Formats: sequence, C-alpha cells, structure tokens
Amino acid sequence: MSADSLQFNKTEVVEHLENIGGVTKRGLINEDLVRAENEDKTTPYLVFLISIAAIAGFLFGFDTGVVGSAVPLIGTELGHTLSNAETEIITAGTTIGAIFGSLVLGIWSDKIGCIIGTVILASAYSVGQAVAGRLVLGVGVGGASVIGPMYIAELAPTAVRGRCVGINAFFVPFGQTCASAIGAGFNKDTPHGWRILFAIGLVPAVTQLILMHWLPESPRIMVMQGKRDQAVRTLKAMYSKATDDILALKLRIIEDHVRESNRFQKNLSFWQLGKQLWTHKPYRRAIITVSGVQAFGQLTGYNTLLYYSSTIFGLLGFKNTAAAGLIASGGNAAFLLLGANIVDRVGRRRLLVTIVPGLITGLIWAAISFHFLTKDTNNRIIDGYTYNSAIAGSLLGAICLFVACFGTTLSHINWYQSEFLALEIRALGSAISTTLQWIANLIISVSYLSMLDTITPTGTYSLFLAFCVIGYIFVWFCYPETKGLSIDETELLFADGYGVQKSIEMRAKKAKFRHELVEENIKV
Repeated sequence: MSADSLQFNKTEVVEHLENIGGVTKRGLINEDLVRAENEDKTTPYLVFLISIAAIAGFLFGFDTGVVGSAVPLIGTELGHTLSNAETEIITAGTTIGAIFGSLVLGIWSDKIGCIIGTVILASAYSVGQAVAGRLVLGVGVGGASVIGPMYIAELAPTAVRGRCVGINAFFVPFGQTCASAIGAGFNKDTPHGWRILFAIGLVPAVTQLILMHWLPESPRIMVMQGKRDQAVRTLKAMYSKATDDILALKLRIIEDHVRESNRFQKNLSFWQLGKQLWTHKPYRRAIITVSGVQAFGQLTGYNTLLYYSSTIFGLLGFKNTAAAGLIASGGNAAFLLLGANIVDRVGRRRLLVTIVPGLITGLIWAAISFHFLTKDTNNRIIDGYTYNSAIAGSLLGAICLFVACFGTTLSHINWYQSEFLALEIRALGSAISTTLQWIANLIISVSYLSMLDTITPTGTYSLFLAFCVIGYIFVWFCYPETKGLSIDETELLFADGYGVQKSIEMRAKKAKFRHELVEENIKV
C-alpha cells in the first residue's frame, strides 16, 4: 500500500473534530480522538517490535546491575585489592559514560534515528580493562536510557502507549534481577567469575543486533526522512484492523506534527533552541519538572543498594551476598510491575504523593537501624565484625519497605518525561533531563562508600532522607497529573505555572467533553 492510495474526506473530518474540540491550540488534530478498531489491543506484530526494543531496557538493567555482583569477585585480579575509591570509580564508570551517551545520543536521536543508536548500544560492550570497559559500556547504556523509551512511545498506538513504555521500564529492573540471580551462582572461588559476569551481557546485545534487522524506524522518523510509503506500511502493520480512512488520518496527523516541529526547528539554530529552553517559561517549567523528578529518583539512594548490595550485605555477615542483593533488584522489578499496571488508573502524581511517604519511612527506619547496628563499632561498618542479627534483620525490613515504595513509584515514573515536553523540544528536553539523572546517579554512586566512612551509615541514609523530603515537596508543588491527558494537551499545563491546579481543571473539562461525545454516539 502506498501513501497516495490512502484517501479520506479531510475537510469533513477535520471540521467535525474542530466542532467537538478535537484540534489543539496549534491547529493539529488531537490523535487521542482518532482510534482504529481494536487499537487498545496489542497485536503480535507490536509485541514483537516492542520486545526487540525492550531488550535495550534489559541491557540497561543488566549492565548497571551486574557490577554489584561482579566487583566483590575481583579480589586481586587487577594487581591488588581494590580500595573504596577504586571500587567507586569502577562502579561509576558506566554512569560517567552514560552522561555522555544520554546527552549526545539523546540530542541527535531525531537526526540519526533510533536504529543507529541501538547499533551503538549493542556494540558498546567491553570486558577489557575495568574502567575503560565500563566507560564504553556506559555510552550505550546512556543512549538506551533516552532512545529506548522515546522509540517505544513513538511506535506504540496511543491507546496502549503507557503499557508499552512500561514494558521497557520493567525490563530495566528485570535485567538487574537477572544480573543478581546469575551473580548468586558465582563466588570468589570461581576463576575469573567477574569477567564471566560482565561477558554474559554480550548475549542479549548480540541477540538485539540480530533481531533489529526486522526493527523498523518509527513512522514519525520515516516521514521526517521523506519515506511516506514505508511509514504507511508500518502503520498498516501496527493497526491491522484500521480502515484506509483512519490510516490516512493518522498519517496526516504525523505529517502535520512533523511539519510543525520542522518549522519551529528551522527558524532556530541549535544554540537558539537551547536558549529558548530557559527563556521561554513553559519550556523551562516543563524541563525543571521532569529533570527534578528524574534527579529525585537517583538522590533517594536506591542505586546504592543496587551497586553495593553485595558489599554491604557481606559486611553485615550475610553468607550469599549476591542472593541478598536480589532484594533490591527483584523487589524493584515486582513492585514496578504493580505500579506500571495501576499508574494509568491511579495517576502518576497520586502514586507519588501517596506512596513516597512510605519510602521516607523506610529511610527513617534504615537510619535508625544503622545507628543501633553500628553503636559498638564507632558508627562504622567494620569488615569481620559480627553484628546483632536482630538489628540486621530490622535493617533488612527497612530496605524491603524502601524498595517496595521505590518500585511502585519512581522506578517507572522517572521514564515518562516525554509526555511533559512540547513536540519541538521533546528530544532535546529528554536528553537534558536524562543526563541530569545520570549526573545525580554519578554523585551518589561515586561517593557512597566514602560517605559511609566519613559521615557514617546513619548520616548517609539521613542525607538520602533529606533529599527525599525535598523531592516530595517538589512533587507536591511542581508535578502536575497527566492521567487522561494526551501528549498534545500536557504541554498546556505549564503555560501559566507548574500546572498542578490546571491539570485538575483540564481533566474535569475533558471528562465532561468525553461524556458529550458518548452522548453523540462517537467512539472514543
């Protein structure tokens, strides 16, 4: 089927959508009102495409999670026993590379396309020198953290977009869980165990490299590149039950949005666009909101449990430290699945406002447990010391509560940043917010072991608690609800402020509007 073969009565359809409020402030048709038959069902073709793309999420999770199991197995294989500072640098190597990868690949994702970014991801793996290998690996991980969710969001039908992006979000902790589970089968007596753990990451990377031969570009990227016929074929495969009229209208919507985006970008240079992000208040507010929440997710300290779980649990006397580390990765994966399944019904803001207090409680509990646990060792964790098992169990309970609340909320809500950003700044804004997230991750991961020594475990988790309280206040005043709003509508939230109250008003009006549509027997 060619693009030219798709015909529909554009004037009649657009006029009707204008009459019922289905055209945005820019004159673009609201895609949320153009639904194909069974669009809310995931087809085998879509599942296949999303699964291939989600391997990037698995790689992201595995490569960030495996370090917690692998580093304790290095021993003296790098010439000497690693100091805390060396352990932090090796651990943070991926994060440093990810800062570069997320910024560069994210900014140019509209230019080079998601497939090229995925090739870089699949080939960016090294088991050579520890730090160099982690740096190279981090570039791919950082690119995946921006490109993966954006690709899936653009490819998925509107009606199931949230669930599809949730698949990628779920595969991140699932990869981390697999890394911890595989690591549990290794110990210090396993020859070159840490090298084997890092090398296992080649399996999903090579798998994705092979399968992505069947991975198309998103229809939006195809239209940007002038490949309209290919865009139509992909749309037809995605919406197998759609009529030619619906396909033509969807293609027209994509073309209109791309034209609007290109018009804006052509009028501004790259540096002018960057300046607009901070001088144009709606853009600035949107980026502050998504960047704040993404940084908030890192400053809670969750990734310290992921990266250093084996080290900490080993110091506390646990026999199989990698298995104990499954508490962080496995618990996160399980509760993320729960959170992703209810987020469209409950809402992103409501989840954060309701569940984050439990996360704060977990940190308070952990700080108190660490205080009593280390009371006899000058408030330090001493290798070889036998700690009170009851208090260690209390600490474990605090960690479980913390992980459950984190998985239900921030673990996946972090990755919905694209829906807050206007079309013309979506790629650049996503790159900026994700890069800031990796910078926050770097600050925490590179300083964690040092903080345990300098400000004590109690002080460290009290600091995470302070960050968490500040983040909660930020969410309360600056994070609007997007439940029930299309991507075109969410950018309106930041026109006059941070949109918390405006979201309530917009969703109420839209609910009334939908009710009127139902009364007119229009399928929405």
